[in-house]
Amino acid sequence: MIKVTLPKREWLLRCYSDKEDVFTIEVQRGGIDLFLPSGSDTVRLEAPQIAAFRDALDEAIAQAEADLRAEVRVDAVT
Repeated sequence: MIKVTLPKREWLLRCYSDKEDVFTIEVQRGGIDLFLPSGSDTVRLEAPQIAAFRDALDEAIAQAEADLRAEVRVDAVT
């Protein structure tokens, strides 16, 4: 059986544009990075994208919090 052993750390959200653009949310060591599509100053989200963004950001926040809790546990042991 195939299982994912690592937590999810990247979410790609489709954006409305003349290209197939994605907005990326990444979690690294307790921080969240937001990447706009190349060449974009802003991103417009319609209702379906707003819902997807909310879900992705909530998941990213939960993972960042888990990273920070793990760092605190490691620091407490060392």
